[in-house]
Amino acid sequence: KLQPGIITNNRLGHYPGDTETPEQFIPPTGYADRDWETCMTMNDTWGYKSYDDNWKSSETLIRNLIDIASKGGNYLLNVGPTSEGVIPQPSVDRLREIGKWMKANGEGIYGTSASPFKKLPWGRCTRKGNKLYLHVFDWPKDGILSVPMAGKVKKAYLGCECKLSLKTTAKEGSVEVHLPKTAPDPIASVVVLEVEGDVNPVNTIIRQGEDGSIVLKACDADIIGRKAVLEGSPEANVGYWVNAKDQVQWEAEITKPGEFEVKVNYACDPSTPGSEYSLVIGDKSINGKVESTGGWGNYVTADLGKVLVESPGKINITVKPVTKPGQAVMNLRSVSLVPVP
Repeated sequence: KLQPGIITNNRLGHYPGDTETPEQFIPPTGYADRDWETCMTMNDTWGYKSYDDNWKSSETLIRNLIDIASKGGNYLLNVGPTSEGVIPQPSVDRLREIGKWMKANGEGIYGTSASPFKKLPWGRCTRKGNKLYLHVFDWPKDGILSVPMAGKVKKAYLGCECKLSLKTTAKEGSVEVHLPKTAPDPIASVVVLEVEGDVNPVNTIIRQGEDGSIVLKACDADIIGRKAVLEGSPEANVGYWVNAKDQVQWEAEITKPGEFEVKVNYACDPSTPGSEYSLVIGDKSINGKVESTGGWGNYVTADLGKVLVESPGKINITVKPVTKPGQAVMNLRSVSLVPVP
């Protein structure tokens, strides 16, 4: 009332406010309708604690920075000085590593906007004008980087100081960038595409295999919510699923309808089993319960039962938690629909 033009954030009880400040996590898709920044510590605490040695690696911090920039956000990274005003050496070491990476690749971070792509299995993308900055976390073994777009590429090159020119090949629904065998940077190598006109991103629809099965991988999912994220390499999983309202969704195309066996590949630590979830397949649903698998890295395949898909066409498949008695729902690697003989 007194100052109508004042900027508020989401912490003032006037949700959502003008800005969003997620703390200690990166939202899966950012916030397209307002400015936001992730507030995060280098270890587990904001203030200095001599016994807190759980430091995030330089790789994690740099990839966090890229991930946040690719979603249109800002990274507020905390440094907690000692009572004498000294920055702890682990913080200094990591800041130097971030600075070293930014010196070589900062063009792909500063002044950029969010990625035009919903998701990329090999890394992230930022944009500045007609330039796409492809931040490659997982360097392809075959030397081919597939970019899901139909736009025309005028020029492609490595974003490091060498500016090595790269060959591109236009395919149906993608542009293939031919890369050298070795990644210039082990954490994140930048490939720059200068495009002509619109980027025209191509959304990937998952199709049935030759045997009629459908494999829905975590790296192809849309994560809807505030906490769950895609993590892991080379076999990614949906992790940090600590919010029971978060959902995981795929779009698939059914060409051979019929009855399918439903299988879920997941892991769960012994400390937090028991979550119940609903797997919605079009207008049908099937329920499952998360059991302990012995650890977050121990994956098992659970058979949920059978479901009948009666008609061909596009279909949405969603995993929705129903209850979450423990810390997290599960680490989800894939959902498979296998035709019943």
